[in-house]
Amino acid sequence: MEKTKNIKNAVIYARVSTDRQAEEGLSLDTQEKVCRKYAETNGLNVLGVFRDEGRTGTNMNRPALQELISKCQTEKNIEIVLIQETDRLARNTADHLSIKAILKRAGVTLISTSQPMLNDSPEGQMMDTILAGINQFYSDLYSRKIKRGLQEKFENGWLPGWAPLGYINVPGGDGKNTIVPDPNGYELIQKGFKMYLTGNYSALEISDILYQEGLKSKEGKKICNSIMINTLRNPFYAGVIKWNGQEKQGKHLPTITLDEHKRVLTIMDAHNMHACRHRKYSFLLRGFIICAMCGRKYTAEKHRNGKNVDYYHCSAVSPMNHSNDGQNIQASKLEAMIEDEFKKIQLSQKFIDLIMQKVSEYYESKKDDKESKKRSLLNKKLALENNLTVSEDKLISGVLLDEDFIRIKDRIKAEINIVQGQLTNLETKHEIDINSIRNILRLCEDIHEAYKKAPYEIKRLYLSFFWDAFLVKDKQIIQAKPSELFNVLLEERQVIITGNLSRGQESNLHKTVLQTAA
Repeated sequence: MEKTKNIKNAVIYARVSTDRQAEEGLSLDTQEKVCRKYAETNGLNVLGVFRDEGRTGTNMNRPALQELISKCQTEKNIEIVLIQETDRLARNTADHLSIKAILKRAGVTLISTSQPMLNDSPEGQMMDTILAGINQFYSDLYSRKIKRGLQEKFENGWLPGWAPLGYINVPGGDGKNTIVPDPNGYELIQKGFKMYLTGNYSALEISDILYQEGLKSKEGKKICNSIMINTLRNPFYAGVIKWNGQEKQGKHLPTITLDEHKRVLTIMDAHNMHACRHRKYSFLLRGFIICAMCGRKYTAEKHRNGKNVDYYHCSAVSPMNHSNDGQNIQASKLEAMIEDEFKKIQLSQKFIDLIMQKVSEYYESKKDDKESKKRSLLNKKLALENNLTVSEDKLISGVLLDEDFIRIKDRIKAEINIVQGQLTNLETKHEIDINSIRNILRLCEDIHEAYKKAPYEIKRLYLSFFWDAFLVKDKQIIQAKPSELFNVLLEERQVIITGNLSRGQESNLHKTVLQTAA
């Protein structure tokens, strides 16, 4: 567009960083209206408006501002940039002077409609610099005020910032926000923790299952694996809040107990044994198989040569170390050999009896403890419901004012919700205890069958519990090395192993009993 004679072309820039600024008369519409009125009064032709909403003025990383600067540098028909006040352009002295210098080099004049004294005269330039410094000073003061407010919020038992997955931020009547369970996500997240505590599910599997049941990100997508892992690790779900290097008990309703949080971390660490990281292809025996010729770990790969067969092989580089000719072994065959190793493990009857005794004692104590806590919580809930009924009667009879009733009702309902959450957690923990007991009983009954039917992650746990490594040569297991814990059980004569753990190729696999029951 060409310049019109005697009429200068201008563009308008407006910015707000918060809803509060809009409420205080600094809305984008208000800024644009003020600038348009100035343009009309001074005979300026407005070519366009650039608006940054929800953007801080403490840096220049703003889409509309960057577009404005680019157009001023490339489109020579822009002569003036209108702003309502200089703090809309920047709240940083260096940024303000930088933007103004860029515009000046492009032949564009910056005009603040509410500050006419800021012209190109020496006095105007000095006033402009002083105001830029004042803007930064107010920004720094506001930042300090925000930090103090966040610290106060933390000290009062609330997490500063956005609520994590399964919770939502709720504005308080006194201006102080709280965090409460999300009606659309809390129970699903709680179910996810329950699933993970069984040890039968990975974070990725939980994301898939919960997505099918309705748990989605803000964009409506499945929760990615990394976020689900961070969710499972986050102590917030156990009632603990962390902020700025500090930690304390929060006032929000927990999803799990602290003991359950510790168990989650233990399970997660166990899942990461033997470098079991999330890969495109997860090979069961990765990290456990050692080459008997050179001592290097076996690696695994998928062959896409028409046969679609997976192989384990030594990671040594031939011919520097040794040849791998005849050493590659199909994954299914090696995994079947390892599965057979579990057939040779038997717990002594004495050890089984001891485990059963401990399981029985554990179950009885937990059952009694659960019933006692449940009665206490139900009595507490009943008392709160009675208090709510009394308040309703007082409201109806005119003894209680409406605003007092609302305040009392909200407090009592919040307490009822907390008690109900504690009851739910109690039932969830009981179900997890039962699942744990089932896994122990299954293991005592038949270790091989328990391993055979276990999902991938639990198989990895069984492998790391019983075995340290398997030495392989010529597609055969030459030696099975017990884990440190397994060795202790062997030394205490609590485990029977059939077959020779250090057998050679000529050995009979079922020849020697190394350990017998006490």
